[in-house]
Amino acid sequence: MSVDISSLSVAELEKLKGSIDSAIANRRDTELLSLRQTIEEMVEEAGFTLDEVMQARSGKKRVIKPKYKNPNSPEQTWSGRGRKPGWVEEWVGSGHSLDECLI
Repeated sequence: MSVDISSLSVAELEKLKGSIDSAIANRRDTELLSLRQTIEEMVEEAGFTLDEVMQARSGKKRVIKPKYKNPNSPEQTWSGRGRKPGWVEEWVGSGHSLDECLI
């Protein structure tokens, strides 16, 4: 569908814009309701509730065990991933080896 708008006045374009915005809002609402109905039907067929599906997590975050501990403060640990904690920087900076902190 092609509409030639080059000859329309500003007032006509504004009116057309309002009609388009209204049509988009109506279509959006209709599509959202249709999508929700489809999802609810799928959830029901699977034997769940929509709340159960929405609360389900996409994947469990793995807990990474610490690989190093601070010899001066054993409650401070580090997995060896990501940014080095301050205590690791200080330990290595003072001439020690990170291997000395292995758990």
